[in-house]
Amino acid sequence: MKNVFLTILVPCYNESKLIKINLEKIISFLSKKKYLWEVLVVDDGSRDNSVEKILEIKNPKLKLINYKINRGKGGALKEGAEHFLGKYLIFMDADLSVPLQTIDTFVKKLEKETYDVVIGTRKTKNAKILVHQPWLRENLGKGFTLITRIITGVNISDFTCGFKCFTRESAKKIFSHSLLKRWAYDAEILYLAKKYGYKIDEIPVIWTNRKETRVKLGDAVVTSFADLIKIKLNDWLGKYEN
Repeated sequence: MKNVFLTILVPCYNESKLIKINLEKIISFLSKKKYLWEVLVVDDGSRDNSVEKILEIKNPKLKLINYKINRGKGGALKEGAEHFLGKYLIFMDADLSVPLQTIDTFVKKLEKETYDVVIGTRKTKNAKILVHQPWLRENLGKGFTLITRIITGVNISDFTCGFKCFTRESAKKIFSHSLLKRWAYDAEILYLAKKYGYKIDEIPVIWTNRKETRVKLGDAVVTSFADLIKIKLNDWLGKYEN
């Protein structure tokens, strides 16, 4: 497809319970738009029947990329960013924790050509959390945000909200240089956005925590901190240069 205006990128890993119905919701929402769009799903080595569920949807604007080995969400996003066609790219979680109507707000912000990257935040005024994470997980998230600010120098209120929007230029540049595939990929993406001089804006979102999670909290804390150090080390070694 030529002249695609918007690409919705959805990473998927073992989401057979919800992936089909939620992709149908995305397609239904976009079908009412006058612009040309595509939905790009990257299946990150699912071991369930996620791929079969996705293939049940017969729509030419739905694309699937899948591979056998699980790389991590950052790896899936990097893969998707290599193949999307849109003028703008939004990536969102498969559980639709942020309402689809948020798409309109983000696209309008980028269309003004003031910002290159627009991200959702759950941690500023006017943000609304309908279902909170468990107390420990939520407060560890606050600690991660503080540490990430200190290490990366990026003044962002919410690094890990899974709803982010990019111009085509910024997405291609950032993801072509990203190296982290797992826990701290969000921090790396925003670090690179700042490094390359892209303007970033945060928009408060409505957000609902997903009750099911496959994240092992102990592993995530340790690995995330190690990855933050890797970001600075990678930059010092020149791995993010052109």
